[in-house]
Amino acid sequence: MTARSAGARAPAGSPAGSIYDLGYQRYEGQRLGRAAAIRSLYAHSLRSSFGIGRGGRAKIAPIILGIIVLIPAVAIVAAMTIFARFGGGEDGFAVQSPIRYDTYAGTISTIVIIFCAAQAPELFGRDQRHGVLSLYFARALRRSDYTLARIGGFMTAVLLLELVPQVVLFLGRVLISTDIPAAVADDLPKVGPVLAQSALSAAVLGGLSMTVSAFTPRRAYAVAGIIALFLIPNIVAGIVVGLGSSALGTWLTLLSATSVLDGTNAFLFDTSLGPDLFFVDLPNWAFLAAAAVGIAGSIAITLRRFARITA
Repeated sequence: MTARSAGARAPAGSPAGSIYDLGYQRYEGQRLGRAAAIRSLYAHSLRSSFGIGRGGRAKIAPIILGIIVLIPAVAIVAAMTIFARFGGGEDGFAVQSPIRYDTYAGTISTIVIIFCAAQAPELFGRDQRHGVLSLYFARALRRSDYTLARIGGFMTAVLLLELVPQVVLFLGRVLISTDIPAAVADDLPKVGPVLAQSALSAAVLGGLSMTVSAFTPRRAYAVAGIIALFLIPNIVAGIVVGLGSSALGTWLTLLSATSVLDGTNAFLFDTSLGPDLFFVDLPNWAFLAAAAVGIAGSIAITLRRFARITA
């Protein structure tokens, strides 16, 4: 038997380990379940879209873009106030103003697209880069729950970006009037089309942006893909029309999200598309159908992506 046998004690002062019996206890608290997990992820997606709960650099783009979409509403309300103060009558100026309920969505569409390109990759792409999908899927969330919560949160963020300036415009038009009840009655019929067009814009632009961002963890690739998705179809349709295939080019515009939203806007507000637009002769139902297909298709493709992705 050697000097250091199994039963020998270690010399004093030599390094030795300690075993602590901490025990193991099951979690006995309240389990909120799947619905609470979906709500939590939805709220997190909405906050993250505006940089809330993240570092200062993440808030720069949402703040700047949010201010920019408000500028036309604030400027037109200020102009209407000055015009009315000097006896010009706010009604005449409001009719001739280029910034109205039926034109506001088109006025800020470029800014909304930039917001989508800047913020959508932060939701799906960041989860893929950091390898946390397996943690989400290991909990009560299903893959479809994760996908829909992320998409829903981002669509809500885009909806707020669309609606808040319209609310400012509505309140400004009403409060500068000398007869507030009459002003509310005049503007109230526009609320429905504003809500519908804002919801369509948020669903189309937000859904397509999230679909692109779902397919790449690289932020730069996702940003470029989103911008290309919104720009290239219109360019292609214009080239086809220029080459003489006007009918084909006109129907190809239904692949362009911005053209589709121009058409739905004209339908909802009962206005006409500009005479210089080559897709002006398309029927109204075509724009609504294209918007519905775009929304449903983007959600379905994204659901399939995360149903097959390796966590």
